[in-house]
Amino acid sequence: MPELRILTKKSYINKFQKIIKKIADKLTDYLNDPNEENIHDIRIAIRRLEAAYEILPKVIRKKPNLQNYVEQATLLFKINTEIRDFDIITRKLDQHFSNLISGLISSIMTKRKSKIRDALIIASKLRSSSLPKITEKHVSEPKLRKRFRKIVNKLNLRIKQNIPIVLNDEKKIDELHRLRKDFKKLRYTLELTLENKRMPSYIENLKKVQDTLGEIHDSDIMLEYLKNHRKINNINDIIKQEIIERNVKYKLFVKTFSEQKFGLEKLIC
Repeated sequence: MPELRILTKKSYINKFQKIIKKIADKLTDYLNDPNEENIHDIRIAIRRLEAAYEILPKVIRKKPNLQNYVEQATLLFKINTEIRDFDIITRKLDQHFSNLISGLISSIMTKRKSKIRDALIIASKLRSSSLPKITEKHVSEPKLRKRFRKIVNKLNLRIKQNIPIVLNDEKKIDELHRLRKDFKKLRYTLELTLENKRMPSYIENLKKVQDTLGEIHDSDIMLEYLKNHRKINNINDIIKQEIIERNVKYKLFVKTFSEQKFGLEKLIC
């Protein structure tokens, strides 16, 4: 692991307040138009909030206003994840097979509309909630740093454990999914130490791996959905094509990671 930048109480408080403001701004955009871009933006903002929240000492995490706000944001994230999955599936189907299974696409869009209604209710409540605030007097810098290193070390350990598993078996879908989430959590946690927008190479590398694993995950989402609709005509042909595309993505991941083109050997050792 590269030497971690020092996390100061002041820089953390500033970062936390920026994250809260970003969520408030993105909620407004989302409520005005819950399109794919705004879904993407609010999900990222919430993930950053969760990373910032996780490194706080327990006594602060349990404060009702903060805890309730994060719980509502996490619920909104989960519903938008389902919506995003619908968008992935419909986009893939529409690109190649829209004339073959238009009924399935229509069914997915109906489900998406229902989820959007649920998400907008939560987003509206979240926007009307009082924004949580953390001041320097509430935070112990030694405890903050201790918690930060604990989270980073835990994520680092899980990544080290899962890497050899996923590199040797493309069918380890759950492990690949956990690995992708851990890379993402680690990246957002490390970003809390940054004073400016310039990303160190090891954080950029985390994003590259995360994006590569994300493409594999998109294929897994597609395949899981299609396998539950095998009775529809032409589904098996679509499944076969998606499996081929998924295999190509997986082999690229293994090749680039094994050759250390991402430069992560120091990060995960």
